[in-house]
Amino acid sequence: MNEPTKKTFGGKQWLLVVLALFLAVAVASEKASAGFQFSDSSDKKSEKKKKEEKKKSKSDDDDDDDDDDDEQKDREKEARKAEKALKEANEKAAKESKKTDSKALTKSSSRPASAPAPPAGAASVAGLEAVYATVETEPVPSGGDAADDPAIWIHPTDPTLSTIIGTNKQGGLAVYDLSGKQIQYLADGLMDNVDLREGFMLGGQKVAIVAASNRKDNSIALYKVNPATRQLENVAARSIKHTVTAYGMCLFRSEKSGKVFYFATSKSGDVEQWELLDANGKVDAKKVRNFKVGGVVEGCVTDDQLGHFYVSEEAVGIWKYGAEPETGTTRTQVAKVGDGNLFADVEGLAIAYGADGKGYLMVSSQGNYSYVVYRREGNNEFVKKFRIADSDQVDGAEETDGIDVTTANLGPAFPNGVFVVQDGFNNNGNQNFKLVPLQLIIK
Repeated sequence: MNEPTKKTFGGKQWLLVVLALFLAVAVASEKASAGFQFSDSSDKKSEKKKKEEKKKSKSDDDDDDDDDDDEQKDREKEARKAEKALKEANEKAAKESKKTDSKALTKSSSRPASAPAPPAGAASVAGLEAVYATVETEPVPSGGDAADDPAIWIHPTDPTLSTIIGTNKQGGLAVYDLSGKQIQYLADGLMDNVDLREGFMLGGQKVAIVAASNRKDNSIALYKVNPATRQLENVAARSIKHTVTAYGMCLFRSEKSGKVFYFATSKSGDVEQWELLDANGKVDAKKVRNFKVGGVVEGCVTDDQLGHFYVSEEAVGIWKYGAEPETGTTRTQVAKVGDGNLFADVEGLAIAYGADGKGYLMVSSQGNYSYVVYRREGNNEFVKKFRIADSDQVDGAEETDGIDVTTANLGPAFPNGVFVVQDGFNNNGNQNFKLVPLQLIIK
């Protein structure tokens, strides 16, 4: 009985074992395959996550690197806004220029203004009328900030032959006729400011004496005008050295004594006054006065008839002193930076002489490319302000240093006189000087 039972059981057992093994292998294979697929997916997700993190990290780094660029773009955006605002102000100024309430001065042309806008942060140009130069001089030979200050010489017999003497602070003095053509150039030094006076007695004759501050050797440059040639001739008796480091200068002829004096200004704020002397047909000088104004001073002008000395303290305003040597340091402030009319730097000054002690004090308000007019008499009451804009013939004037003016009839081109200014941004090359008929400014 035991044998048949063992045989039958053994066959089934092997069959079941085979089936069990098959199923076990299949299940194991399926699990292994499932495990591999899960692992592969996980690895892919992990790799994708790493790539995303790496990309995010790079983006963060790029954002950090672009911070400065974004700030620069913001600054440029603000600058564009400011430029647009100034342009709109310019257009508004051109429209409002006809509304000036000054009865003593003429209205300007209605031609649209196209002069460059003042620097960002400078004063608004709203309310500034525009006038136009009709003549410009040939550019000075030196590049960069070179031209500085003009002086007008009036020919004694034919005013149309009058000249403009202009400084090149990089190299000398130039003489121009009223058409702007250069007729003489003297490479005599670093001439900053220039001025002249008629009627100086030299060698028994009355001459037009011309003086300039020569920063090359800190000396007083001295010339006379030869009426026949309209050119300058050196008449210095010796090398006369300033006792301050000279910056600007101006001349004064005393109505009281007939003497001619030279004022020197400086960056230290010191002013010195010299009396010019005839030394056997040459010009010598002796110092007669010195005083302290304050900060940097350059531009100055004297009123020969009223005996005033005006000086521009660049960051502060305009001061009025007595021009005679004995008048001391008593002074009056004519105008100040920040009063709505003057904007630093305050630069060139000039006197337009009128009849009966009247006339105008004219000033270069360099900070907003404008010019301010005050009355010459009394307390120097404010009259108006204006700018010199581009015309079809001559570009405007900006960032002006020195100025000069005359009310004399200089012929058909300038029947009521001329206003001459240095142009800091000449369109046709190096800096030069612009000439405006005075009737466009003063009635």
